[in-house]
Amino acid sequence: MKLSSKIIGAIILIVGSSGAVYAFSKHSDWQMTPDEKVEFVTDRVTKKLNLDSQQQQNFTALAETVAQIMLEARDSRQQQVNEIGALLQDPSFNQARAMEMVQQKTQMINAKAPLVISSLAVFLDSLNAEQKQQLEEFIEHHRHRRHGTGH
Repeated sequence: MKLSSKIIGAIILIVGSSGAVYAFSKHSDWQMTPDEKVEFVTDRVTKKLNLDSQQQQNFTALAETVAQIMLEARDSRQQQVNEIGALLQDPSFNQARAMEMVQQKTQMINAKAPLVISSLAVFLDSLNAEQKQQLEEFIEHHRHRRHGTGH
């Protein structure tokens, strides 16, 4: 796979999941199950974009895919934090292990990206022009807010 294809894929993955992640993060109850988060996000997006039942099903599939990936990543996060701490405490930084950890993350992203991209494509292809415009405006607004201009 060419580097440009990987970059484009990563951008699409980030954009596709940013809406779901944003909605997850805006809800104050972090004790929600993944299914509850998917339902919350789906309800929010359905109302904002005025989705029909097929579009809602497509978005639910996307949200479930993202939620599952986030759950898998969360399960391995503490082990990774511990390993990074151990690497930092060693007298000599183990570059080979650090590179191995980066490669493991990259492999996970490469393995999961096609799932997210295909779910995202099905959802986006089901939107009409007005809904796509609303989504673009939301992403643009959110992007500016993340860089401190909207605060």
